[in-house]
Amino acid sequence: MSNGTLRCPVKLTGEQEDQPVLSRSASFDRDSNSWTLSSYGDVRLALNEPNLQTAGPRGAGALSPQESAEQADVRSRTFAALSSTKLARWQQEFEPLAETIVAALPTAGAVDLVGGFLQPWCFELAVRVTEADPADAQRLAALAAQVTAATADSDNYDLKAPAAIAGKELDEALRNSSQPMAGSAFVAVSQTIPCLLANAWLTLLSRPSEMNRLRLSPELLPRVIEELLRVAGLAKSVHRCATADIAIGDIRIERGQRVHLMLAEANHDPTPFPRPYDLDFSYRGYSHFALGAGSHSCAAAALIRMATGVSTKVMVENFESRASNESIEWMGGSGFRWPARLYAQRRSK
Repeated sequence: MSNGTLRCPVKLTGEQEDQPVLSRSASFDRDSNSWTLSSYGDVRLALNEPNLQTAGPRGAGALSPQESAEQADVRSRTFAALSSTKLARWQQEFEPLAETIVAALPTAGAVDLVGGFLQPWCFELAVRVTEADPADAQRLAALAAQVTAATADSDNYDLKAPAAIAGKELDEALRNSSQPMAGSAFVAVSQTIPCLLANAWLTLLSRPSEMNRLRLSPELLPRVIEELLRVAGLAKSVHRCATADIAIGDIRIERGQRVHLMLAEANHDPTPFPRPYDLDFSYRGYSHFALGAGSHSCAAAALIRMATGVSTKVMVENFESRASNESIEWMGGSGFRWPARLYAQRRSK
C-alpha cells in the first residue's frame, strides 16, 4: 500500500520540552505594539471577541473586509462539505481500512506506529477526502510534505519559498475537487493529522493505566479524544489585530494593536485544569483551544475528531506500551514537533 512520507529538516533527539515555563499574566511589548495573552480566561474572551480579527504573526494587521468575507465563505463551504452524513460514511469506510493496515503489521517485536500505521492510513484518507487522483497521489504527498516542513519549522526562511511553490502546485492539481481549499485539506489530512496523532499517542502510551482504562471502557473515547487534543495539540498560538478599542477582562487593547493568543499555554493553565499535563477523562467543565473557538474555530474540526477517534480506537485495541530506554527522535521545529517514530507492541488477544 502506498503512502506519503513526512519529511522535515530539523531533527531533535531527547525529551520534548512539553512543559514550558508559563507566564499567565498578559504582557505588552511597546516595540511591536502587541499584547500576549496566555491565561485560559483571557484567551477564551479574546477568541470570542468580534473586534479581534485574524492577522499573521508578523503581518501588517487584520484582514481587509474583502479578505474576511472570502474567509467566511470558505469556512461556510468547508462546513457544508464536511457534513455529518459524509463524515459518518467516511468513518464506516476508514475504520475497516485501519484494521486492515494493522493486521498487516508484525505481530512480534516493536512496531512503528507512525510509519506503519498513521502515515499510510492518513494518506488514504487524504486521497478520499480531496478526491485526488490515486495515480498522482505520491507526487501530491511529496508536495504536502514540503508545505508541512515549512509550517513545522516556521523560523526557517529557506523553507518558505519552496513551500509556497508546492502549495500552488497542490491547489492546481486538486482544482476540480469538491472540497474547498483541497490543497490545504490534503496537507492537513496526510501530514498534520499524523503529527498530531503521534504526539497524542505518545501521551497515551506513556500512561499504560489510562490506556487500559480506555480499552476496558470504550465509551470514554469521546472524552479521551478531547483530552488528547488539549494535552498534545499542535497549535501553539494564533494572532489577531484589534479593529476597535476593546477590553479583555482588565486589559485595554487599542485599535490597531496586535494580540498573540497562546493556545497551548491556555490549554495547560492550572486554574481550569488543576493537573494540566495529566489526562483527565472525567473533567467536563472547560473546553480546550486546540482547534480554536468561536467564529475562528477550525472548519475541519469534525474531520479531525473523526480521524482521531477512529484511529485511536483501533490503536488501543491492538497495541500496548513497550518498555524502552530509547530516546525519542523529534521532527519539526519552532512551529510544532512530533516523534519521528513511535514504537509499541501488539497485544495478545
